[in-house]
Amino acid sequence: MKLKYLILGGFVTVGTFSCTKLDQKLQNSFTANPSSTGAVDVNALLNATYNDLTGLMHSQDQIFSLEQNTSDETLVPTRGGDWDDNGVWRVLHSHSWTAIHGQTISVFNNLGQLESDAITTLAYNPSQQQAAEAMFLRSVAQFYLLDLYGQVPYREVAKYNSIDPAPVYQPADAVKNLVSTLTSIIPQLPASNAPYKASPDAARFLLMKVLLNKGAFINRAAPTFDPADMAQVISLGNQIINSGNYSLSTEYFDNFSPFNSSRSTERIWAWHNTGASQAPDGINSGGINARWMMTLHYNSWDKNNSYGGAGWNGFSTVADFYNTFEGHGDGTPNTVIDTTKDSRLGGRYYAGVTDQSGLRPGLLAGQQYNENGVAEVDRHGNALKFSPNVSLVETDPNTLEIDGIRIVKYAPDYSAYSGGQQRNQLQIFRYADVLLMVAEAKLRSGDAAGALLLVNQLRLARNASPIVSLTTDILLAERGRELYWESWRRQDLIRFGVYLKPWALKPTDDPKYLLFPIPSSQLIANPNLKQNPGY
Repeated sequence: MKLKYLILGGFVTVGTFSCTKLDQKLQNSFTANPSSTGAVDVNALLNATYNDLTGLMHSQDQIFSLEQNTSDETLVPTRGGDWDDNGVWRVLHSHSWTAIHGQTISVFNNLGQLESDAITTLAYNPSQQQAAEAMFLRSVAQFYLLDLYGQVPYREVAKYNSIDPAPVYQPADAVKNLVSTLTSIIPQLPASNAPYKASPDAARFLLMKVLLNKGAFINRAAPTFDPADMAQVISLGNQIINSGNYSLSTEYFDNFSPFNSSRSTERIWAWHNTGASQAPDGINSGGINARWMMTLHYNSWDKNNSYGGAGWNGFSTVADFYNTFEGHGDGTPNTVIDTTKDSRLGGRYYAGVTDQSGLRPGLLAGQQYNENGVAEVDRHGNALKFSPNVSLVETDPNTLEIDGIRIVKYAPDYSAYSGGQQRNQLQIFRYADVLLMVAEAKLRSGDAAGALLLVNQLRLARNASPIVSLTTDILLAERGRELYWESWRRQDLIRFGVYLKPWALKPTDDPKYLLFPIPSSQLIANPNLKQNPGY
């Protein structure tokens, strides 16, 4: 494939993008690049496209950062000299980033690479199944480009290697294209692909997301919800629910543990990690360790000479989010979690984890203990008591290492803690989200009773008390409790119309932050892209 590369600050900026035109059908005949010679391994091209997702989905500074650190449940405070990085982390939570923010540039470029590789696969005579999988992956790239940047560069398959400026979908056409494509590929995808590759239910799930967010994608300042779209969300969700292929896991953290490949019953699309660098089907392992390294303290584990290197001591949450859980303590250093309440809060013994390190997955507040019940300390000898008190810039040496309640959703795989290949499989699309999306569509369609039944079904499975009524505010809070740190929060806040409201450590806001800036290198390479307002 011919690409126009611009090397800027270590990032590869893809100057051309590829995807099908708006009315293209899956059954179109794809022809190979006429300039190519010799046989082309289409399956290798497809695997390379899947592997484009490895960093995008797993790394702490990619999609996770843009969707989570800009929300009301995640922040990365500067701790003395740690986690400053010229302020790139704290400006996300406070909504004060600029057009040169490195993460917004990198994610745009990497999504472009994913889209480009998907269309390259389509250009080399794929089988019907391979084409459907490539179109699913292209749709994933376009979905996130639309969600994060509001513009979707695209190219027809026949012009996949053109150096001419790529056309750009604006939101309404991007949504239309996504709906058309995802609807067309559902019958072409094999159910046997689940949960590691594009499957009918993965396509249904993504289509639900598109339809649910359609009004927000088109008008972020005042999202609307078409009754026909809500009806389709309900229909698609019921197909998944009634399939009998999924159920709510009895133990919440089984969905995220090193054992989730056998214990989770909620995986619609997951990234399989086998403990090896590559699975038999050619898909790479994902390096899930960032999910615990980015938040745990340096001294959170002292086995195998790891003392002082057990974590990066950065990512935290705020007291306001912690306090939304039933059973939370008061957040003080001596806090006690009521473990008879909402299991999503954590605080419970988890075999294979607590006995190895003392860690109890979930939201970590108060004194931390090792596997022998001995109280842990920070690098200054202070008690390692995670506190709800946190600032964007921590300066007090006696508290800067312990301020901020921590989150450990993916319990560490102690067989490959900070290096090697972890066995935890990243949950990309999860069954609990299907229930919540159907509940939201019902609520927005006037069926509050039907929505309440689904939410209470979920709460019962999580050992939380049933609620007696449901509003959009309550539903948004429930999505936070169930899906925290799963890279949906920013999108949810925008759809529910509260993203611009003040929250802890973000007192004011500007509507321009509803979208991220288009990288300047992309604006130069493609004049069809226009910088988003305010940048």
